[in-house]
Amino acid sequence: MDSKYKQEVQKFGRRDAIIALCVFVAVVALITFFDWLRIQGFHDTTIGFILRAIIIGITFTIVTRKKQGLASIGFHKDKIRQSLIFGLLLILVFSGFGIVPGLIHGWEFNSIGTVISVLFITIIMAAGEDIFFVGYLQTRLHGLFKNSIVAILVGAICFALAHVPAALLLSPYPVSMVNMWIIWIIGHTLMALVFRKQFSIIPVIIAHTLGNFFSAGSLWRSFNSEYNDSWMSTAMLLVFAILVVLEIVRWFCQTKRKT
Repeated sequence: MDSKYKQEVQKFGRRDAIIALCVFVAVVALITFFDWLRIQGFHDTTIGFILRAIIIGITFTIVTRKKQGLASIGFHKDKIRQSLIFGLLLILVFSGFGIVPGLIHGWEFNSIGTVISVLFITIIMAAGEDIFFVGYLQTRLHGLFKNSIVAILVGAICFALAHVPAALLLSPYPVSMVNMWIIWIIGHTLMALVFRKQFSIIPVIIAHTLGNFFSAGSLWRSFNSEYNDSWMSTAMLLVFAILVVLEIVRWFCQTKRKT
């Protein structure tokens, strides 16, 4: 665990965690309402933008009013160089595994305008979730769950639960949610581990954005989702492996200094 992350989460107590969970319930209700609006025929992208703007606004308002500052949710200048380098590494991993399958199978690229437009939308959508679920909720949960593994697991379950209403409203096959639950929990866990590395939300937003962008095949006019999903799953495993290796290196360096 990065020392900055440990230092920050120790500031939060039981009250912070309970407030965060109450806000989580309100956010889930908000998400459900906006998904209902989507069913009624409202423009999907517009609804998504408004929802993310409200969630980000709620998060910023809470941390500001409680005088915790935006640094408490991962917006700070500390280790900015390391965060950008780590973000660049994530870009290389996800971009590589997102582009290679298309080159191998001869998929046709989307137009540059379409790619830029979809990428911008994906950034906004990912940022709204990451700022609240990873930067705010996940960190405050440590005030209630002192064990880091338990805190991350509870955060992952909350993230999955937030997607359930939409799945029930929009999917005719709720049984398929079992697979989606696994994806949501693994996805949040990976994002939480990325966040813990530098206590910066920047690499998290980068990883989430590119993961969603390439998983949806937005780079291509047409693509085979089966091949694409397997490549992106490999990318996620590689990022997890990189985090493990970096943690081992950090532990080894700290041990060496003590001896």
